[in-house]
Amino acid sequence: MNMSMNREAYRLANELRTDSGADEAYLIDSLGDLDMKKYKNTVLREIKKDKQYTKKSFRGLAVAACAAVAVLAGTAVFSEEVHAAIRQIRYSLSSALGLSTDLAGYREVVNTSVSDKGYVITLDEVVVSQDTLVASYTVTREGGESMQDMPVPDGSLSINGERVSVSGSGSAGFLDEEQTVLGVVEAYQVSKDTDLALENDFRLTFGSLGHENPVHGKWEFAFSASGSDLIADTRHIAIGKDFELPDSTKVTLEEYTSNELEQRIFFSWSGGTRYLLMVMATDQNGNQVEYGVRSSDAKSGYLQNEEYVGDGRLGDDAGTVTMTLYAVKLPDTDGQISDDYVQIGEAFEIEI
Repeated sequence: MNMSMNREAYRLANELRTDSGADEAYLIDSLGDLDMKKYKNTVLREIKKDKQYTKKSFRGLAVAACAAVAVLAGTAVFSEEVHAAIRQIRYSLSSALGLSTDLAGYREVVNTSVSDKGYVITLDEVVVSQDTLVASYTVTREGGESMQDMPVPDGSLSINGERVSVSGSGSAGFLDEEQTVLGVVEAYQVSKDTDLALENDFRLTFGSLGHENPVHGKWEFAFSASGSDLIADTRHIAIGKDFELPDSTKVTLEEYTSNELEQRIFFSWSGGTRYLLMVMATDQNGNQVEYGVRSSDAKSGYLQNEEYVGDGRLGDDAGTVTMTLYAVKLPDTDGQISDDYVQIGEAFEIEI
C-alpha cells in the first residue's frame, strides 16, 4: 500500500501552527477545522527544494494529477499587444485531474484572462459539486518569460455577492520545460449552508501570486454555475459498516458515492482520534484504489479516491468491490507517520 501521500501531508501539517498558537498535538487532533491555505505555504517551501519541474501538490490531504492540453484559447481583457505576447494554454479540468471523461455537461468553460502586475491568470474551467467548486487555470508572464518560482495564486471566493468561508486544496505544476506556463487546479470546499445545486453567481478573486515573495495585484473572475446536474447524477450506495479503532473510537462507514468528478466514502465517528483512516478498495479484476481522508471534524468526514493518475477510479461496472479499512496512529512528537497501518475489522463487499 502506498501511504506516502498522507504521510507527507501530516509531516507538513506538523510544521504549522494555528492562529491561536496551538501545539502539534492540538493541530493534528483538530485537522478538520484547519485553514487549508496554511498548508500551501509550507508545501510551496518544499517545492522550491525540488528542481524537477513536475506537478507539485499544495493541498493538505491528497494529490491530484496535473496534465496539459496545449490548444490556443482565451478571451483577453487587456491590450491586443499584450494578448499577442502571451502563450495561452487551455487547461481543462479533465486533463488536470487525469480523468478519462471530459466532464461535458457539468463544466462551465469560463476561458477568460486577466492581467495585472505583469502576470496573466487565465481561468479555464470550473465544475460545481454538492459542496465544492473546482477550478483550473494557468499563470503566465505578460511577455512569456520563464518563471523560476511557482507563482501559485492565493484566492478568495464570493457567492451571490457574499464572501464565503472555504478550505482549499489543489496542485500546481509547470506545463512546459521552459517554465513559462504554470497550470493550477484547486478545489474550494464551501460550507454546508450554501446550496450549490442552485444557479449561483461566483466571484473568484486572486490578491497575490506566490507565498515567499508574493506579487500583489488583483485578478478577478465572475461567472455563474450550478451543480444540479452533477449532484443529480451522483450514485449513492449504502455501506453501514461499524468498526472500532484501537483507542476505542467508534467508526461507521456510511455511504459510497460516485460521479464524473469524484468518488467518496462518507464516515461518522464517536469523537476525536489520533488515528488516520484509509480504505483500500479492490475490484473483481484486482485493481486497487486508495481512499484517503479529505475532510473531517469531530463527528464526521469523508475519504476521497486519490488514484487520479490514468483515471484509476472504480468504474461503474466494477461489480463486486472488496473494501478494507486501515488506520495508523498519528505521531506524538516528530511528525513522521510510519507505514504501520493496521487493518481495522474485517473486509467487506459492496456492489458498484
